[in-house]
Amino acid sequence: MEIFRLKTLRVKDNVIFKKEITFNFSQESDSFSFEAPYITLILGANGTGKSNLLKFLIEVFRLAYDKQTEAENIYYPNGKYYLEYVLGNDNYTILNTLGWEGVNEKQNNIEDDRGEKGIRFWKNGSEIPATKIKIPESILALSIMLTDKYLFLRNPESYPIYKYLGVRRDNNTAGTRSFIGKTIDHIFAASGNKEFLESLGETLSFLELGNEFHISYSPRYKQHFFIPDLTVKKFEDFFLDYKKHLPRRKTEPWSVASFKHLKETEPQIIPKLVELLKHLSGQLENYGSSRAQYFEFNIFDIKPSLQKLFPLLPYLHRLNIISYPEITLKKDRHYGISESSSGEYHFISTIVGLLATITDKSLILIDEPEISLHPNWQMKYVAFLNKVFKKYNSAHFIICSHSHFLVSDIKPENSAIISLKKENETTATSISANTFGWSAEEVLYSVFNVRTVRNYFLEHDLTNLLGLIGQNSKDKKEIRKLIQRIEQMPVSDNDPLKEIIVEAKNFLDSND
Repeated sequence: MEIFRLKTLRVKDNVIFKKEITFNFSQESDSFSFEAPYITLILGANGTGKSNLLKFLIEVFRLAYDKQTEAENIYYPNGKYYLEYVLGNDNYTILNTLGWEGVNEKQNNIEDDRGEKGIRFWKNGSEIPATKIKIPESILALSIMLTDKYLFLRNPESYPIYKYLGVRRDNNTAGTRSFIGKTIDHIFAASGNKEFLESLGETLSFLELGNEFHISYSPRYKQHFFIPDLTVKKFEDFFLDYKKHLPRRKTEPWSVASFKHLKETEPQIIPKLVELLKHLSGQLENYGSSRAQYFEFNIFDIKPSLQKLFPLLPYLHRLNIISYPEITLKKDRHYGISESSSGEYHFISTIVGLLATITDKSLILIDEPEISLHPNWQMKYVAFLNKVFKKYNSAHFIICSHSHFLVSDIKPENSAIISLKKENETTATSISANTFGWSAEEVLYSVFNVRTVRNYFLEHDLTNLLGLIGQNSKDKKEIRKLIQRIEQMPVSDNDPLKEIIVEAKNFLDSND
């Protein structure tokens, strides 16, 4: 089976990762399970570089894409790096600045005389031209944080395999309405796909919502566009001679420029928009007793006659012919997504974007998915990904998180866990334990080094330590191991735990 798997990243002399650090994204194993995508969970407190790591991966693959396509302008990521991954049945390496060990001994200390800043590409241990490098079919970046570190491109076509699925609408601003609009655009693009609709239903079920997803719009310039005898000529005339139709308007509507661009770049779309508008003219409903009107669709119940025209709705919005869309969900009652909890809203928006854009052999980057999610949802999040994206078992998910709830849902046969810590520099440690099914307290203690008020696992270690000392045990190795594990816990000066640690160390010293 052809897959994509990140294996190892080694980086140094980077703005964030100054000293050499190694990230092992997958296990060295021949027993991978292909019943679900591979998942790497990266744990760490704020400031350990989790988000910057995701950004760095995007930048390295962007460099590879630019080299592969011989782009005129190439952006070189900061630092020295060695990235190894599997794609298809081959092993690839992207190497910057010669001298890394483990690539090819003949390459050590060779001067770079080709003006390529030390960039080298390898396939199965042999150097290959940049144009022969293969990279993931798509790179998807999810986050609901306003301050995410992901790359945001003004011209997405310059890096078409990369899709930003966050909340920002440019480098500096974000907005709820634009995020909803982007979510609906994704739905329009994928609504004809049966598997997409099934997965959307799974998403709603996960959130304990009904299997309904309504999208509604209000018409604008109804007397001009929502008429049964609309023609292409009437449609175009509104924009080409807007002063006749909007005599009170003193400035040119922004929709005129949008129409001219459409006419120049996609003229074949205009007759289809006319057909769609004629259809919608018979679908308008009144808001209760109000004269205001709207039209609405349930994504799960779209007539075949409308299905082929459905993806054209975003064009109508860009031409200001219809309002911003509204989404209505159902639990005990119907309600707008703006009334939903932040967890529901964020979860639906990010998962819909992912469902609509994921491909085989993808790299999916998810930053802090637990934000706004109820602990019950956090505990089931990884299982949800495994179930809904089961078909995409050739993909690799990288999830950065603070949440200990995610750890207990990780299965060893298709996952890896990396713990990041920072004192002076960030360190990365692979967690080899099988954490599937662990309790929250066990995860907090063993993975995050956090002890709760009544932590069973801390008490267990303390009991064993005091028992060994009380028995005057000669098993110094076990005593040191217990001391080291307990000592990692945060301890204040007046904490009785500190006194136990001191006495345990005295016991070791007296028996040396």
